[in-house]
Amino acid sequence: MKSQNQERERAAAHSSADRDRAALKWFTLGSVVGALVAIGAMVIFTAARTPSAATPNTGGSDTMALSDARPFAPRVAVRPQNTQGSADARVTIVEYSDFNCGFCRRFYEETLQRVLNDYVATGKVRFSYKHYPLLAPSSVWKAEAAECAAAQGRFWDYHGKLFSTNIFFGEDEGATKRALADLAAELRLDVAMFTACLSAGDARRQVEEDTQEGRRLAVSGTPSFLINGRPLVGAQPYEAFRAMIEEELAGAPTP
Repeated sequence: MKSQNQERERAAAHSSADRDRAALKWFTLGSVVGALVAIGAMVIFTAARTPSAATPNTGGSDTMALSDARPFAPRVAVRPQNTQGSADARVTIVEYSDFNCGFCRRFYEETLQRVLNDYVATGKVRFSYKHYPLLAPSSVWKAEAAECAAAQGRFWDYHGKLFSTNIFFGEDEGATKRALADLAAELRLDVAMFTACLSAGDARRQVEEDTQEGRRLAVSGTPSFLINGRPLVGAQPYEAFRAMIEEELAGAPTP
């Protein structure tokens, strides 16, 4: 009898491991399928459950996460100052992005504002930004600068400046950070506080936390989006976002 119990336990353990492996293969398959669908676009795939968040620019460091009923979907915590939208929104979108990424800029220029106008402003969606700076050393410096702007309640203003301004000095950290401070001055931020933030290391730790989270979730490129935990890969057109958002709104319970 003991031998039979041990055998059943081993079988159950193997079954669980097989399910985990299957899920990871499913995550990876999503990247391949996305690449075939969007030829020439940088595509990624990841899976995570989207979190609860407050309205933008509220400050503070509290993070919240929704409980998750979906298998293999870890919780993702977000910072309120990097999140736009109503806390009662039925759909949450999380973006993993790099300020040096051309496809991320395309999403910013062509799609983001339409999502904000049609869904965030109407209380149906909340939108949160995560850092995934992989393309160049300045990707990290820009992400840190955005966090320093967030510390002054101006993340989204600075986010827009970064995507609409060409700042690239190779690996010259000093020149890059001077240009980033100039952007802060244009937005009338406290430049002394901003510069001190860049030097203190807190912003870098936050950027590294986002990056490590993305790696744990198997994010392989930018931009990556999670729509109520469902992945959407690459700089997809507005219509792709609208379709998934509408599906989630149709299936999400009314708060």
